[in-house]
Amino acid sequence: MGGAILTIIVSLLYLHQPSLLRFLDNRLYDILLRSSASGHTTGLAVVVDLDEDTLARFGQWPWPRYRIAMLLDALRESGASSIGLDMVFAEADRTSFSTLQRDLLRDLKIRATVSGLPASFMDHDTALAGVLGRGPFVLGYKFSFPGEKANRGDCVLHPLSVTTVEPTRHPPAPNPLFGAEDAVCNLRMLSTAAPASGFFNVAPDFDGILRRAPLLMTYEGKFYPSLSLATFMQASGTRRAVLKLAAGGVESLYLDRIGIPLDARGNLRIRYRGPGRTIPHISAGDVLSGRIPQDHLRGKIVFLGSSAVGLGDVHPTPLDTVFPGAEVHATIVDNILKQDFLSRPAWAPGLELVLVVALGVLSTVLLAWTGSVWSLLTLAVGMIGLWQGAHWALRSQGLFLSPLFPMILVGANFAWLTALKYWQEERRARARARDLALTQDFTILCLASLTETRHQETGGHILRTQRYVQSLCRHLASHPNYREFLDSETAEQFCKSAPLHDIGKVGVPDSILLKPGKLTPEEFEEVKKHTTYGRDAIQRAEEKFGRSANSAFLRLAKEIAYCHHERWDGAGYPRNLRGEGIPLSGRIMAVADVYDTVTRRRVYKPAIPHAEAVLLIAQQRGTALDPEVVDAFLELQEEFRQIGLELADTEEHGAAVELA
Repeated sequence: MGGAILTIIVSLLYLHQPSLLRFLDNRLYDILLRSSASGHTTGLAVVVDLDEDTLARFGQWPWPRYRIAMLLDALRESGASSIGLDMVFAEADRTSFSTLQRDLLRDLKIRATVSGLPASFMDHDTALAGVLGRGPFVLGYKFSFPGEKANRGDCVLHPLSVTTVEPTRHPPAPNPLFGAEDAVCNLRMLSTAAPASGFFNVAPDFDGILRRAPLLMTYEGKFYPSLSLATFMQASGTRRAVLKLAAGGVESLYLDRIGIPLDARGNLRIRYRGPGRTIPHISAGDVLSGRIPQDHLRGKIVFLGSSAVGLGDVHPTPLDTVFPGAEVHATIVDNILKQDFLSRPAWAPGLELVLVVALGVLSTVLLAWTGSVWSLLTLAVGMIGLWQGAHWALRSQGLFLSPLFPMILVGANFAWLTALKYWQEERRARARARDLALTQDFTILCLASLTETRHQETGGHILRTQRYVQSLCRHLASHPNYREFLDSETAEQFCKSAPLHDIGKVGVPDSILLKPGKLTPEEFEEVKKHTTYGRDAIQRAEEKFGRSANSAFLRLAKEIAYCHHERWDGAGYPRNLRGEGIPLSGRIMAVADVYDTVTRRRVYKPAIPHAEAVLLIAQQRGTALDPEVVDAFLELQEEFRQIGLELADTEEHGAAVELA
């Protein structure tokens, strides 16, 4: 029943997907991705990096556009098949000489002239546009969305011709792709000159980790490619794409014969090859300086970007906390080139839910019918199997099947059923302990009753003295002098051992034990030996079975049997102990034994009423009996009287009124 309830709870959690479990699911995905990352790339996607060394050699960013034009021209001449720019040129270059002339004339009324400078270099943006028009360049831009600020200009973007294929049975959701509201774009002359462009928007998941990126977005009713997609299409010569839709949104994107699986919003799960710089990086400074060998970039798909920390174009990814943005685009292209995509098909959630239910039933049955060792083995095998299965699916098939909820269910079932088994075993252990305690009490009472029977006394003496001892212990436990000694466990063992106080009488001859008259001194000396006989009997049992069996019980039993006839003034027997030299158990037992002895008829004496017994014990305070124990008795005298009435012997019922 508990396993079924847990299965239902985990299934509902799976359907609801609380943020904490989504966070854990993402973390498991990251671990799987790290463990499956091979580090192997096609080598066709390359990052030309405006790195720290380049900026140190050629000046801080932003550069004048003529220098960027020189860099792009060098890349074009190197034979790169396409070059994507992970940057945007939204404003005119203020370092252009024509701009400086205008500013000097406006601000200082100085008309500056220059000779020998080619007309194309009077305006650096014009020079850059000239280079862009001569090569396979792809400009980058950024889309903005509702709530974001954008400086909308006269944008020239390059839409993509997309054919959509919709499902025949169920209509897809309207516009499942991300829809942009505006764009931060390049200067019109640059956008017009470049043969292609693409957006470089990427957004991390809610936990700040970049795991996926959109390949398509819509803007003003048209489809636009990402920078990575546009750069790949520029290199491959692809001009059209087919977008396959499903009932829940996007399913996949086809570029000629390449099918790219996407999620419902058009995102590609990025299969990172490794940490930053796993994709080859080439310093932009080395390209400008001519240090790159001829044909080194021929046929390569190049992304121009920066890994410099100061420029801020870095992202945390599952494999690295600082991952350059240009390398993200290059990794996406490498995924397309290698066609080893990661996907999470529409049927994956259904399979995971079925797996949760099936494993819930199976684990409940296995864990319920196996012992602790097999339960632990079942848990280990289940966890390892789920993890290895998820790892194999991601590494070999490119499928992400989350093991989180099945693992939670198997672990929860193990914890629940283990706790249930422990609780049941604890109940059985308590039941066995109760049975053992009852057996022990029964055995003790039987032994003590045999002794009392020989003495022509009844079992009532055993039960009454035990109850008297219990009352005294409970009362004295609050006394500062006895609180440490009379803890609950010791008091319980004390009460259990009380019936054995006269067990040594079995060693006294019947002729003495049953004598109705006064004993001779020699006979009394023989009776006094019952304290030693009792101690020795218990000690022999202790030596035979070992002290660990119940050391507190045996110790107290020996003390009671041996010392309950010692007197506070030292005139008792068998050792003439005095005061606190007498064990507390013996002092308490002495008061209980005296009260019951004097208020009950014996073969050698009549009974006395309760009031006289109280007076007698009060008179023995500080002589025969411990003063503080007597004080406790005096406070409990009414309770003693009630116990005596409750447990009166059968033949004494007629005399009970007198005792009262």
